[in-house]
Amino acid sequence: MRSVLEQAEEQRLGPWALCSRGATRRYPIEDDGRAFDYRTAFQRDRDRIVYSRAFRRLRQKAQVGILPDYEDHRRNRLTHTLEVTQLARTIGRALRLNEDLVEAIALGHDVGQPPFGPIGERALDALLSGGLDGRGGPELGDLGGFHRAWQSLRVVDLVEKRYDDHAGLNLSDPVREGVFKSDPSAPPSEEPGDGLRPGLAPSFEAQVVVLADRIAPALHDLDDALQAGAVDLERVERLHAVQQLKHKLGAAYPARPNRFMKANAIHRGLIHLLVTAAVVESGKVLDRFAAEHAIKDRARFLEVRDAAIRGNEIALPVGAARVLEEIEGFLVAHVLRGRDADQAEAQGKRILLGLFAAYQADPTLLDDHILIRFKQVSGAPYLRDVTRENVEAIVHKYYRGDRRFVRLLADHLAAMTDTFAVAEHGRLTEIGAVPIPSAEQLRREQS
Repeated sequence: MRSVLEQAEEQRLGPWALCSRGATRRYPIEDDGRAFDYRTAFQRDRDRIVYSRAFRRLRQKAQVGILPDYEDHRRNRLTHTLEVTQLARTIGRALRLNEDLVEAIALGHDVGQPPFGPIGERALDALLSGGLDGRGGPELGDLGGFHRAWQSLRVVDLVEKRYDDHAGLNLSDPVREGVFKSDPSAPPSEEPGDGLRPGLAPSFEAQVVVLADRIAPALHDLDDALQAGAVDLERVERLHAVQQLKHKLGAAYPARPNRFMKANAIHRGLIHLLVTAAVVESGKVLDRFAAEHAIKDRARFLEVRDAAIRGNEIALPVGAARVLEEIEGFLVAHVLRGRDADQAEAQGKRILLGLFAAYQADPTLLDDHILIRFKQVSGAPYLRDVTRENVEAIVHKYYRGDRRFVRLLADHLAAMTDTFAVAEHGRLTEIGAVPIPSAEQLRREQS
């Protein structure tokens, strides 16, 4: 059955698409005794991501700020991922790219996102880059920093544990590479791993996800702000992009002063505008790419792709790019900055740094699986087996000053949901495990 699907895939897709036949993995596919194999490699990867714990936890992670305990309609990191996936599949299908590969990359691109979104990412990066040494950091210098794309790869390669004979989800290399290269702002990793084609531009399928991951948050953050009344509808309607949309819709644009219906019309219209622009412009680019490099079939594409792909082939035309930039600038000015945003930044940072300080000072506060993992990677004694009078000596000898322990702490913190991180910080503060910062400490941290 799989061979039939692979053959249909090769006939259906454009010559510039990556096919699933022959996709490599770090480990052989696990033999679970199945009699039938009815999924392609990328379809299998998609399913593995969806069934992972990291993917399920996205529902309790905020897209922006800190997720409230009760939130009916605002996007969270899971709905963001689903919207990115939907846009990416639409664009990829129209460009005759491998929709299954696009879908797998999109579903996995954010599984490494820490609690509180960019707030948590900045806090963990400060810890792991040496920026907080002397101010509550691990005092180990630059450990490579933290980035969501790196962590997402680390999650699917190492952190998730679903099989007895290897760590991670054992995804195919094209999916792993796409997840790793899903954010162009991520600096190169010092240890990129095998199968990721370091230094080379991402596949066209991965580029589709990059673009969708820019379009989706701009539009859904604007929609959330409108629906919640965080920005004035009249101010949004003065945006050049929305004025153009209103002109194009004419009488179809809601006339009544109904914020809900107008927000829906704006969101719907801008999605159509930007996705259509992406498909038309990128289609022209791919046609020129194929002509320039004499790509008649997939064999020729695979022969030239490493040298020929620049990384900016899937993109918006100039006019549509300006529309998206205007929306992004509006969000920064009116939604992502201000008192509420700054308070969320301070709270999220305080929670994650407080948890790190508590766990580093007393590793016995950690869950058993973290201690077991550290024993496996370092050979240190399992703390639950150590007598209480010897715990401090073992911690001093094996845990403090060990880079592997700090990285495992970062994995643990990054995996937390907003809800769990807030509750865990409250619990540890109540028992006195999280130190209350003095005014001088706060001043130093803010300087």
